[in-house]
Amino acid sequence: MTSPSQQIMRLGFGFAASQALRVIIELGIPDLLVTGKRSVIELAAATQSNSEALYRVMRLLAAEGVFSEVSPRHFELTDLGAALRCDRPGPRDFIHMINSEAYLAFEQLLHSVRSGKPAFDKVFGSPRFDWLSEHPEQAALFQRAMVALSQGSNEAVAEAYDFRPFTRVVDLGGGHGQLLSEILKRNPHLDGVLFDLPSGVAAAQQGAGGALPRTDFVAGDFFESVPAGDLYVLKKVIHDWDDERSEAILRNCRKAMPSNGKVLLAETLVPPGDQPSQIKYVDVVMLAVTGGLERTEAQYASLFAAAGLKLNRVIPTQGPISIIEASAA
Repeated sequence: MTSPSQQIMRLGFGFAASQALRVIIELGIPDLLVTGKRSVIELAAATQSNSEALYRVMRLLAAEGVFSEVSPRHFELTDLGAALRCDRPGPRDFIHMINSEAYLAFEQLLHSVRSGKPAFDKVFGSPRFDWLSEHPEQAALFQRAMVALSQGSNEAVAEAYDFRPFTRVVDLGGGHGQLLSEILKRNPHLDGVLFDLPSGVAAAQQGAGGALPRTDFVAGDFFESVPAGDLYVLKKVIHDWDDERSEAILRNCRKAMPSNGKVLLAETLVPPGDQPSQIKYVDVVMLAVTGGLERTEAQYASLFAAAGLKLNRVIPTQGPISIIEASAA
């Protein structure tokens, strides 16, 4: 049986597995194993790596089920590791993104805990999204990571809500446009607006998230104003911001929508108590990287009230994400 001390030590070494995943993704190791087992010497030659160092990294990940060492220094790809292949949808881009600049910022988590401010700003000299706007390659990776992270959740949101009463849906912070694409596909009566920063709009226009018929593409700043519509959808947007900034976004929705309009937040609620949940990890990452936070249902209700809205209901979906519906107060 593992002792408390050993359990704590395992938690403390989490960074090693995380960075090891990034390394084997950048080297393309999962793709080299598609055809079957290969020796570390072959893999090292194909990736211009040191075979002994590569073996040690792969041995670590084999212990976590990513690879299987089927004979001494010969590895196969497991079903778990296959999620990292470049020809399959999966967390590959997300692992790469979260272990790059976000990882460097997270080293300064203590700064965030003491100040309540994102460590990213201290490390990189500007807020996360401002920094991304100045680094197009990393911004493109971020958009791809969001596509990977959204697998299944966009379809779940589009299926779970009745869009029939509405005519014009505005996807705020819609990025690649995958959610709006799924909504429009199922609701041919709807017109759409994809609203985001220029990099997000560009990704959507290039078809990164799927077809977007009947859609206006608008680049702008939702802290200043938002386009008119009778339904606003914000998926994984409000969690990026603190209460003050989130309230500003929601208040702009309230100003722009008609009296019968609705606001939908697609977010993962923080469960109560000590229940294990991935969203609690995400919440601390948000603290260090963007200054945002994951919230409970009660916190969302308070946020809506401050913006002139009221929480109507929380609608579960087939995924780990919920739809939080609000209307004018």
